[in-house]
Amino acid sequence: MPRRPSKVVILLFVTVTEAFAFAAEIPQAQQVVFFESKIRPVLIEHCYKCHSTQSEKLKAHLKLDSRDNMLKGGDSGPAIIPNQPAKSRLIEALRYTNEDMQMPPKGKLPDAVINDFATWIKMDAPWPDEKPLATTAPAVAGRSPDYARIRREHWAYQPISRRDPPPVKNAAWIRDDLDRFILAKLEVNHLQPANPASPQVLIRRIYYDLIGLPPTPTEIDEFLNDHSDDALPNLVERLLSSPRFGERWGRHWLDVARYADSTGGSRSAMIPDAWRYRDYVIESFNRDKPFNQFIREQITGDLMPADSEAQQREQLIASGYLGIGPKNLDNTDKEVLRMDVVDEQIEAVSRGILGLSVACARCHDHKFDPIPTADYYALAGIFRSTYSFVNPGNVSLTFLRPLPGLDTHADERSQYDKQLKALTDHVAKLKKDKAAAAEIKRAESQLAALKKKALPPPPQTVAVEDQKQVGDAFICIRGNVHAPGTTIPRGFLSAAPLANPPRINPKQSGRLDLADWLTRPDHPLTSRVIVNRVWHHLLGFGLVRTTDDFGTTGEPPSHPQLLDHLAIRFMEDGWSIKKLIRHIILSQTYQMSSDANTDAARIDPENRLLWRMNRKRLDAESIRDTILLVSDQLDLTTGGPVIKGDDEFTYKFNTNRRTVYVPVFRYMLHEVFEIFDFADPNLVIGQRSSSTLATQALFLMNSPFVIDQSRRAGELLLAGSPNLSDNQRLDLAYRQVLGRPPTDREREVSLAYLARKSNDWAGVYQVLFGCIDFRYLN
Repeated sequence: MPRRPSKVVILLFVTVTEAFAFAAEIPQAQQVVFFESKIRPVLIEHCYKCHSTQSEKLKAHLKLDSRDNMLKGGDSGPAIIPNQPAKSRLIEALRYTNEDMQMPPKGKLPDAVINDFATWIKMDAPWPDEKPLATTAPAVAGRSPDYARIRREHWAYQPISRRDPPPVKNAAWIRDDLDRFILAKLEVNHLQPANPASPQVLIRRIYYDLIGLPPTPTEIDEFLNDHSDDALPNLVERLLSSPRFGERWGRHWLDVARYADSTGGSRSAMIPDAWRYRDYVIESFNRDKPFNQFIREQITGDLMPADSEAQQREQLIASGYLGIGPKNLDNTDKEVLRMDVVDEQIEAVSRGILGLSVACARCHDHKFDPIPTADYYALAGIFRSTYSFVNPGNVSLTFLRPLPGLDTHADERSQYDKQLKALTDHVAKLKKDKAAAAEIKRAESQLAALKKKALPPPPQTVAVEDQKQVGDAFICIRGNVHAPGTTIPRGFLSAAPLANPPRINPKQSGRLDLADWLTRPDHPLTSRVIVNRVWHHLLGFGLVRTTDDFGTTGEPPSHPQLLDHLAIRFMEDGWSIKKLIRHIILSQTYQMSSDANTDAARIDPENRLLWRMNRKRLDAESIRDTILLVSDQLDLTTGGPVIKGDDEFTYKFNTNRRTVYVPVFRYMLHEVFEIFDFADPNLVIGQRSSSTLATQALFLMNSPFVIDQSRRAGELLLAGSPNLSDNQRLDLAYRQVLGRPPTDREREVSLAYLARKSNDWAGVYQVLFGCIDFRYLN
């Protein structure tokens, strides 16, 4: 009999597999952004004086200005070993674990920065430009010779143009104009679209895509038995109107908005009021708030006029988009911290809304897209004029603003503040007048007692506001805020020039004008990017597969005319996300089967022409929520605060709320998030990684959570079906989890198992939760 592999061998296999999978599963565009925003600026600021090609005195024969030079190393050997940060001398030097090798020598970098380097090495140390970096200041006033050509030729910088749907031969196949664009390209390539998906497959697909939960057996039966022409439109309308819709689609935007309930940084702290921004996003999608208004509120909600206190509160909460990002708030160099926050906000807006990464322009003119350093600092002036954290001491704090109209203790607080001031002044006066020690002590005791009776702070939210002194930013030579260069007027990216762009109000930060610029109908990027994001979530891949990168390093659209067609219709429909989703779901393109065709697969193996539907994986949220739903443990309470603790590293995730309401911490994620490719909350993520790891199967096999919920589901099934046969119960269990009855072979094996294992329905449910048909949508 062959020996079973030991646990040690299995764990070793899992560890090695995950190490190699880590880099492969992170999209290249995200790797480039991570390097440009987290690694390159630190190398330039702290390392290149002594360790670059242009160092006046090269130390230890070590150059750190290219990946090849890092691999070559210096006197002590290679500086990095890709995929293995623990064995890389660079990490050893940064952590100060060796007294003879500490970098930089003037002081240890924050732990958050060191962890970034470890993450970068684990990614296989991606370096977008293999040439050694120059350390001189960028040519601020000039332009790359290619910039004009790139702006003129690259598709994403061209105006959105109206395209009439093309003629097709098989007109009977068409349900929506978007189908014509798909079919026309298929016909040119001698391909036929796949057959329609079965109603059973389609309802499961639509439920998960719209609300992130499966249909119940009853809902499946109702849909299958409704043969009217309105069955599908009515189903879509009902799901779009469900509060579950906003929870599903709001989560997609929270990925882009780098939402988390903690700050990140070396001393990552909880943000107990972050939930208000999360709920704002969910409610905005439920109300189908026009996307241009949604963007405006997040960029400049605190500056927009409001008709009521409720609207003022909503807009103030929306501005938390700029304040919710990761921050190393314990950085004692407040100018560096301020510039790092500005950098993070620029990347959030440019990558999240425009699909462009401009991070590298902090240190030098962009190497691939027409984004000179001057443009970066034109935006930096806007965000440097924005207040988003406070400095009460060495450790800064997230900026919170009180919400108008919610303070039920306002009058008491006003009276309390007056008493506190009067008593404080009285104590100071007694001390100044050298009153008797007993009298001073008595007054101090009264003051201490009053402070203990302090009322709770008023309801507040993460938000921003304009600095008291607004103004333009200066170039930071090599990204170093302590090396000022030319001052650059506030403005926008010249890569997307618009006729008569807004003029920056000199008395404000410029965020109001930036919001106007971003949401102009003639902007070539904003509507294209969000339409592509919606297509990505519904079809499995975007028309532009690099959803966060519309620049020259990203992929071109597979159907550029369709992208423009959808963008124009989206804007004409009032920037309505729900109308866009409805158009796509009711199309033949969306309703195709995912079954493969050998001939088509040979011509178009990656399905870029969309001759069939893509199979899609369930994400972490849908996996957890479905397991809880089937076991009748899912808590569908909406909104509100969720954090119960003050330390993310010891936090106990003991909640059955929908996963969108589970706290998200930047350094300590829920185990389901860690295992099933949840978005990194430190980055703008429009397209999650998709890994295949042994830990995923092991979790579904061995997790106490899955075992417990399987037991509960089995008990619930038996209690609720006393008069059903095992054969009927099996149908019910399969339809709950997989949305279909078992095949003949599955039925045979399952019934044999139940006969052998004394009605072990917990085992049946656990097998269903662990099977591939549960984790995929056909």
